Amino acid sequence: MRRISIALLAALLLFAFGAAGATPAHAQDNTAIAINTKDGTDIFKLAFKIARVNQDVVDQSNAAVAFNSCQDCQSIAVAFQIVLIFSDPAVVDSQNLALALNENCDACVAFASAYQWLLTTDGPVRLTAEGNQRIAELRKRLRDLLQSDLTIDQLQAELDEIRDEVADILATQLVPAGTSGEKQPSNTDTTTTTTTTTTAPSETTTTPTTTEQPSTQGSTTSTTP
Repeated sequence: MRRISIALLAALLLFAFGAAGATPAHAQDNTAIAINTKDGTDIFKLAFKIARVNQDVVDQSNAAVAFNSCQDCQSIAVAFQIVLIFSDPAVVDSQNLALALNENCDACVAFASAYQWLLTTDGPVRLTAEGNQRIAELRKRLRDLLQSDLTIDQLQAELDEIRDEVADILATQLVPAGTSGEKQPSNTDTTTTTTTTTTAPSETTTTPTTTEQPSTQGSTTSTTP
């Protein structure tokens, strides 16, 4: 039964992302997948990626999937993706997916949260030294969070704070590529496309999270008492 469930979960991911061939776009997809089939254990998966795109089609996708088929267990998956779009694309078809699922579980918790930013810039840009340092600190903070003993509500609140910090970094720490100075010039333009996607099967209790510019988030939690 567990093998069948995992196969179905994999098929769902493939369906969500389409026919993912070995293309540059799909190589920049970002996925955090936590699959737990061992009783009495916790699994944490984190994915954080910055993708840079200079193509006519933008279809980089982001997904966090947490799946349990065990007793007294927990799976947590968190995915952060930043897509910097240097071109003026004809098609933007990126996906953001958060899926949490329990199957044949007692006393188990599945939590998945996915955050995605799509920024169209006026040509190639880069992060300042300060921006890179702040991103590195956030990566460490995320790793520490996933190993903490926070409740799901506390974890979600911390993730939302990190979301806001990422949004601030993108708003203040991007400069044109090749710029020697570290201050953002006044003529640096960015356009942010925002959508919110929350996906869950009927067996999962889904709690969507309200987001503000410039972030995109999907979050689901499944709890079996």
